[in-house]
Amino acid sequence: MKKILIPVDGSARSLNTVEAVKQLFPPNDNLEIIIVKVISAQLYINSMDEIKHNAEKARPELDGVAALLPDYNVKAQVLLGSAPGVEIVEYAKESGVDTIIMTRSTRGPLRKLGSVAAYIAKNANFLNVIIMKEGSVSDGE
Repeated sequence: MKKILIPVDGSARSLNTVEAVKQLFPPNDNLEIIIVKVISAQLYINSMDEIKHNAEKARPELDGVAALLPDYNVKAQVLLGSAPGVEIVEYAKESGVDTIIMTRSTRGPLRKLGSVAAYIAKNANFLNVIIMKEGSVSDGE
């Protein structure tokens, strides 16, 4: 089974990956889409109650993204950790993910990759990584 991982962060730009998945991968029985969101779990900053509350708050967001892919086999997962890039790469490795598709955030006038996208591009060399520009899939950017 082919597994596609979509990291989301609550931004509108991170949802552009849903349209990319629809264009690149038709729904079929051999495809699983995994939507993940990383929640900060730094005990020196967050209490356990706060971590649990934030994880519960992420669930409706993940369910909303999953609803955008009604014809697909979709799994949603909240990841806990202090470094989103590290958590995403480790989860991908442990889950047998084939491809990560994400939208980059832009930083400054040079439009470089954000820190999470840069980490994933550098450290997920065991699988396919697609990092999209911030614009929508069909806007010609």
